[in-house]
Amino acid sequence: MQVEKYLTIGNTSRKAKVIKSIPVVVNSISGKLVTYEIENYPGTFDYFEPDSTMTDGAIISRRSRSMIPPEYVYKRTKDFDWNLYNSEVSKQKDIANKFILSFNEFRKQGRGLYIYSKTKGSGKTLLACCLANEIIKRYDVSVKFISVTDYIDLLTRKGECEREIVDNIRNCTLLIFDDIGAESEGKDWIRSALFGLIDFRYKNHLSTLYTSNCTLPDLKIDERITDRIHAVSTPLAIPEKSIRREIATKFTNDFMKSLE
Repeated sequence: MQVEKYLTIGNTSRKAKVIKSIPVVVNSISGKLVTYEIENYPGTFDYFEPDSTMTDGAIISRRSRSMIPPEYVYKRTKDFDWNLYNSEVSKQKDIANKFILSFNEFRKQGRGLYIYSKTKGSGKTLLACCLANEIIKRYDVSVKFISVTDYIDLLTRKGECEREIVDNIRNCTLLIFDDIGAESEGKDWIRSALFGLIDFRYKNHLSTLYTSNCTLPDLKIDERITDRIHAVSTPLAIPEKSIRREIATKFTNDFMKSLE
């Protein structure tokens, strides 16, 4: 039985019958090549209808260019064990899930998350990378990772390659800006550089995942920077527990089990 639907041709909507549908891959997106027979039009017409699913090759390419640290580059939300905290984390899980499932809405407003905990090794960077990898998997967008200290170091270099990296960091769809608040604010050029990046992304509605050992009010940085982050970031508080070693042990055990 032939499927019927309506297609918009020019300024009019016309009834069309699906004659055949063939799964295909175009560049990084999979979809279907659908052949239609359109009412009052001669012959048939072929349309590519993407399903927004990225191919494995495209996902690998996105990951390899993301600059996510090697130990986190393949981590997904299934690898982030909230149970290790032994505390109530339903609110945090809800925020993380909404960021993934409603990323297009976050993206439209240039909104992101501010992931924080005063405790080192509590899983802030891991969570940010897990979220970013889910975004890479589900959406065809550019993702970049860099720590604040590495970004400042990058700016001190004058090569063409470094300038290209800085430009990619500024313009990527989703940026993980790791460990903000750790860099000394004693130099005016550092404050200016951080504000320049954050203000650019703020004005261009580009989403950012910040990680920090400080709450937003406790950030010892330029007030203009704090205001920009606060305006477009949903706070996500990680419980005050160092679980880095526990997570590393779990991942090692899971890996060894996968080889059995």
